[in-house]
Amino acid sequence: MAVTIKDVAKRAQVAPSTVSRVIADHPKITQETKEKVRKVMQELGYHPNLLARKLVTQSSQTIGIIRKTSTKHSLSDPFFPAALQGMSDLLHQKEYSILLTCGESDEDIYREVVNMVQGKSVDGMIMLYSQDHDPVLQLLLEQNFPFVMIGKPSEHTDKVMYVDNDNVKAARDITDHLIRAGHTHIAYVGGDPRFEVHKDREEGYKQALKLANIQSEVLFRKEISKEGAKETIDEMMKMDPRPTAIVTTDELMAMSLLSALYERRLRVPDDVAVTTFTDSMLSELSSPPLTTVDIHAFQLGYEAAKTLVDLLEKPDMMKRNILVPTSVVVRDSCKKISENGAIL
Repeated sequence: MAVTIKDVAKRAQVAPSTVSRVIADHPKITQETKEKVRKVMQELGYHPNLLARKLVTQSSQTIGIIRKTSTKHSLSDPFFPAALQGMSDLLHQKEYSILLTCGESDEDIYREVVNMVQGKSVDGMIMLYSQDHDPVLQLLLEQNFPFVMIGKPSEHTDKVMYVDNDNVKAARDITDHLIRAGHTHIAYVGGDPRFEVHKDREEGYKQALKLANIQSEVLFRKEISKEGAKETIDEMMKMDPRPTAIVTTDELMAMSLLSALYERRLRVPDDVAVTTFTDSMLSELSSPPLTTVDIHAFQLGYEAAKTLVDLLEKPDMMKRNILVPTSVVVRDSCKKISENGAIL
């Protein structure tokens, strides 16, 4: 015979309603009582009927995750699994499941989000990006649907709760690191500036050059690809003077640039210094190990999930935005350069 809430209540010497509140992690139940009831549940092998709970609470106990790119690219981007792990850790504690969008185009993703909202298959959503004139953002605002964004919104900043880094400062810091190492010809390789993260990092790069009174901006806005990296390096090597350092904002692009430099028999950091963002194991294990900006992707995901759960539990809560600090991690892909251009 299946174990019931009444069986658990009898063994734990509490009321059945108390067991129900423990299952729901009700804040008014003491931690001591929660631990006692959960221990009894484990001893008796009791498992809550989640379907019945969802029907009673009118909650799907599911959070939707909206990505800006296809499944294939997301899984290869080191940021995504780290941020997803942060979200998963928090949502697992709160007994929420995760539903990922898997569209291959902006139109596919928009249709999936419409279906999630109208079908009530998720209680709230986390957007893993911020871009200009986004129909998904507009839809969520129009439907008054609970969501949190990873990335500073480019519009409706008074209505959107978000978690982000100070990407302007982060890019300024990594560019300044190269300037202090003696580099005055620094190239920037970033993504599409319609995404707020790339716009801010490009701005930070420009600010660092301006503060150092360096006039020569070298900008490349490239999608991540092996061919794109080769074309970028070919263009750089034709410049006079050519860049002695590169700030790139994506680890996959940085790895592609390393490969393109190697094919041209250019050494890192002896011929060109390379830096990037995120700081996953990919940067640590690359050859040479990459100097990066650690954006703490796990923490970004965790804080976004926590903010969304707080919003679901307290819909009238005061709007809050969280900035996760960044730090420059110095490794072997950068060296100091002398006034005559020689690597020291």
